[in-house]
Amino acid sequence: MTRIHGLEQIAEALESGGYEIELADDTIRLKVGGMVRPFVAVMRVNEAGSDLAISCQLAKLGDIAADHLLEFVVACLDANTRIRPYAFATITASDRPDLDDPEDWPVVITNSVPMGDLSTEELQSAMDSLWAALTSSADVLRIGLGK
Repeated sequence: MTRIHGLEQIAEALESGGYEIELADDTIRLKVGGMVRPFVAVMRVNEAGSDLAISCQLAKLGDIAADHLLEFVVACLDANTRIRPYAFATITASDRPDLDDPEDWPVVITNSVPMGDLSTEELQSAMDSLWAALTSSADVLRIGLGK
C-alpha cells in the first residue's frame, strides 16, 4: 500500500491510474465519465492538510426547471443515501462571494477523504465511488431538467 502525502502525489497517483489531470496551485482538475460530455472533478486539500475535498459539478441551479425544483431537491436528498460517501450539495454565495446570483450556484456531488493515511488504493476507491455516484445521479438530473 503506497501512502500519499500532498496534492502533487495525488496528481501522480491519478495520472498513473490513467486520468488526465490539470494541477494548478492548490487544485487538481480531471475529467470523469463519458467522452462526449465528461464531468470535471475538482480536488483540493483543505488548509489544515487533513482532508482531500472532491467535488464534481453536475449542473447550475439555474439549469433546473423551476416547476421541478421541489422534486429535484427531494430526489437529491433521497439519493444522498445511495451515493455515499458522496452527497449532493450547492455551492452558494456563502462559499464563494462572487456567486451572488442563485441561478449560477453550482449543483455538485462532493466527498471528503481524510489525508492522514491516504493511499493509492483509497484514492482509487474514492474515484470508483465518484463514478458510481455520477451514474446514480443521472436519474436525479433528469428529474431536475424535466426530462
